[in-house]
Amino acid sequence: MDPVKNPYTPGAGTRPSELAGRDEEIESFKILLARLRDARPEQSQIITGLRGVGKTVLLNTFEDLAEGTGYLTAFRELTQETSLPELLAKDVQRLLRELKLSAKLANAVRASLSNLSAFKLTDPNGFELSIDIRKLSEQPLTDDLIELFLQLGSAAKAKQVGIAFFLDEIQFVREPEFRALISALHRAMQKQLPVTLAAAGLPQIPRLAGEARSYAERLFRFPHLGALDEPDARAALVIPAEREGAAYEEPAIKRALELTQGYPFYIQEFGKHIWNLAASSPVARDDVDRAAPRAEESLDRSIYEVRIQRATIKERRYLRAMAELGDGPYKVGAVAKAMGSTTTALSTVRQKLLDRGLIYATEDYGYLDFTVPRFDEFMRRNIPFRAPPRRNRRTS
Repeated sequence: MDPVKNPYTPGAGTRPSELAGRDEEIESFKILLARLRDARPEQSQIITGLRGVGKTVLLNTFEDLAEGTGYLTAFRELTQETSLPELLAKDVQRLLRELKLSAKLANAVRASLSNLSAFKLTDPNGFELSIDIRKLSEQPLTDDLIELFLQLGSAAKAKQVGIAFFLDEIQFVREPEFRALISALHRAMQKQLPVTLAAAGLPQIPRLAGEARSYAERLFRFPHLGALDEPDARAALVIPAEREGAAYEEPAIKRALELTQGYPFYIQEFGKHIWNLAASSPVARDDVDRAAPRAEESLDRSIYEVRIQRATIKERRYLRAMAELGDGPYKVGAVAKAMGSTTTALSTVRQKLLDRGLIYATEDYGYLDFTVPRFDEFMRRNIPFRAPPRRNRRTS
C-alpha cells in the first residue's frame, strides 16, 4: 500500500493517529485545567510506566490541552545532567515576560524576587534570573522555589491565566530538587494559585515522590500506563488504517496483537511495516508474518541496541544475567548468584544501570526490572550468557 499514506507513527513521543486507551487520564487533566481556572485545587498527574507505552505522547497531549484553554506552558525533558533549578529559572522568567504585567505588578514581583537567596535578579528592569551555586543547598532552594511559584502564580491569577509545567523523564530529578519542587507546588496549591505540574517517568516515581515528601500522594495521581487491553490495542491498530480506507482480516489482527502484546510503540512499529509490505487491502495474516522480521529488526535498532551500546561490558553481563532468569522482576541476590558473585560486589554496576535508566528498582524491596518491555527477549536473542565458573570442591 502507499507508504506516503502510512498512518502509523513509531517516532519517539509522536502522537499516533488513534490515541487509544488513555481517555481516563485525558479527562482527568481536562477537569484539572477547568478547576484551576476557578481557583479550585485539584491533583495533577505523574504518569508512570515503562518506555514505549506512550508516557511522552500523553504528556504532549496534556500540553496541547493546556495551551488550547489559554494556559501558558513550559515543557522540559530531563536527563542525568539536568539542573532543574536552572531550567525552572529560565522558564519562570520567560513566563513572567509572556504574562505582560503592568508596571505596578511587575515592580511588585521584582521586589519579591530580589529577596531570593540562590536565585538572583540580574536585570532590575526585567525578570532575568541567575543562580548562585554556592547557595544552592536544599533549604535555600526550597524557599526560593516556593517564592518563585507564589510570585508567578499570583501574577498569573491577576492576569486570569493558568500556568502549567511539564517534566518528562522526571526520575532524573535529584532528590533535594524533587523535594523543593514538590514543596513549591504544594504551597501554590494551598494559596489556590493557578499553577500546576504534570510529569512522566519510570515506575519507581510514586515511591520516590513519597520518600521526597509524605504529602506527594495528595498532590498527584500516579496513573500507570502499560500494555493496552485487547479492545484498545485493536483500535490502535485498525482505526488508523480504516481512516485511510484500508482494513485487516481478522486473522491478521489477531496475529499482530499477539506479536505486539498490546504495547503502543510496538503496534505503531509493526503497523508501519505491515502497511508498507501489504500489496492491498484487506491486510492478510501473511502480510503480518512477512512484516514481523522487519519490525523486530527495527525495534532492535531503535529501542534496544541504542540502550545496550550505552552499557559497559560489566553492565551488559549484569543485564544478560537478569534476562537469563526469565521474566522479571528479578531479585538482586538471584542476579548476583547467576553471575557467580555477590550483591555487594556488584553494587556499583547495579547503581550505574539504575542511574542510566536501563533498569529500575521495583516497589518490592530488593527487586529490579528492565525499563523497556521485552528487553529480556532481546538480550537472550543477541547476547551470549556467560555462566560463572564452577568452583572445585576441596576433598579431604
